[in-house]
Amino acid sequence: MMKSAQISILARIYGNVNADETIGNRITIKKFYSSEGEILPFVSARAIKYAIRKALELENKEFEIDPLVAEKTEMQDSGNPIKYVDNDLFGFMAPYKGERRGEGGSITRQAPIAISYFKALRNTPVNVEFGARFPRESTVKANNRNPEDLNPVPFEIEVADFIGKLNVLIYDYVGKFKESELVKVSESEKLRLQKKGEYYELSREKREQRLKAFLTILLTPKYVLPRRTNSLNIPEYKFAVIVLNEEGVLPIYQYLDYIEDGKVDTEKLMRLKEICEETRSEMFVIDYENWLGEDIKVEKISVKSAIEKIIRHLL
Repeated sequence: MMKSAQISILARIYGNVNADETIGNRITIKKFYSSEGEILPFVSARAIKYAIRKALELENKEFEIDPLVAEKTEMQDSGNPIKYVDNDLFGFMAPYKGERRGEGGSITRQAPIAISYFKALRNTPVNVEFGARFPRESTVKANNRNPEDLNPVPFEIEVADFIGKLNVLIYDYVGKFKESELVKVSESEKLRLQKKGEYYELSREKREQRLKAFLTILLTPKYVLPRRTNSLNIPEYKFAVIVLNEEGVLPIYQYLDYIEDGKVDTEKLMRLKEICEETRSEMFVIDYENWLGEDIKVEKISVKSAIEKIIRHLL
């Protein structure tokens, strides 16, 4: 079985980070409703990946992000995990046409990195922020109108302030590809890969470069969530648990929770520690804002050390 690294992060988010639909003049926020009637705002995994893609371009100028291919009215993945770092990290599904009419199919890559929703853990009130769009001078001149005739357009934005959890699973095949995933890759690009068993691999340096960039962006954090035209939204990390497994994955994610703002649920955390000891998995935490009491016997490390441990484990 594959090695894996599992990461679970508690963080505070506020504002209208991941807008849903517009109803009338109100911009709503994405939210779940629990069976108990709780309102749980969330940020979608797609929005988080979008933010990380943008950050990857800034993290390393050598990285190229899939520009997507226009096919009729649809945008499609390019399907080149060698050239585009996000095709490697987050997988893809790229259709292709055969030589004859009716032939073809799709090339898929199961992502080595899976990301969950960033969802609130408690019932969260959703408030409404009122605003208005006022006519600019250029608009007034373009319409040959009197400024007094153009009234401001009112609107409403739903906002929330919540502590949520983000779960991430990383397998050990970043930079490793099966031949079936390289259908849209040129032969010259393939020649740059090393053939090891059933996999084609980038050099260890390239694999480490990609994984380190992702982990640095995720764990620092160094990504800006969507809708920054309205407000700046960078998650405020509080606490993270990381588990390194030699084989497969463990059911760890339900064991990270908080009792109140500023205090981790240590009872659940110690149960997770027992599970890791039983399965010989390595567990450590990043305590960003001192949410864990000093008397709790869990290994605390820095972000830099966590990145180094994960890379050594997976590569």
